[in-house]
Amino acid sequence: MRFSRVSVFSAAAAAVAATSLSVLFSRATFHQAAMATQKGSTHVADAIKDVEVETVRGASDSNYVKVGSFWQDQTVVIHILRRFGCKLCRYNALELQKIVPTLEDHNVRIIAIGIEKLGLKEFQDGGFWNGELYIDNGKKIHNALSIKSVGILNSFKMLYDIRDALKKANDVSGNLKGDGRQLGATFVIAKGGTMLMDFRQKDFADQPSLESILEACGVDRKDYPSNLNTESERLVCD
Repeated sequence: MRFSRVSVFSAAAAAVAATSLSVLFSRATFHQAAMATQKGSTHVADAIKDVEVETVRGASDSNYVKVGSFWQDQTVVIHILRRFGCKLCRYNALELQKIVPTLEDHNVRIIAIGIEKLGLKEFQDGGFWNGELYIDNGKKIHNALSIKSVGILNSFKMLYDIRDALKKANDVSGNLKGDGRQLGATFVIAKGGTMLMDFRQKDFADQPSLESILEACGVDRKDYPSNLNTESERLVCD
């Protein structure tokens, strides 16, 4: 049986295309972070305690502080933002602010950490987060804990899957500036470095409930704020 050069070339091209798509898909699906650590473990604290983050708004005047200082004297909630311009990140930061007064009343420190300065001014001007804020230049925390980025193909699928979450943040402004494929995390670490909650995103909309954070911090349910089930005020920043 004879094959024309055209048919042979077409078959080869199809094989290359199929292989390329397979590689891209495998990279896209390999986006989840390493398995979350068990409650009571000090693995996360040990891995990131010496990471230095840049102070945007902090408890001291130091330009850089070590992450380990956050849980030196008290329990801390560490919320690692994906991207300052992300609509969902802004919306979730607004949601998280609902429990800040309650956490402070129970001597729990709460901190937000961004991965880059791009979009920082808009984030601050919009009032999306009014608490302590730091920048992890170079994503050292992500590297230490193997918190992965989302693959190209899977990122498009996620945008479809999270459409309901995007509707909730419809009136919150956002943009596409920055690293849009990096996932985030939320940790609750007790004084001394013991893990109380290790939550790592599986998609862009994945967030721990406010109730789960309060529970991890040991807050009695009778002390939960009354606004947990009300939607945050919508903020629009030019």
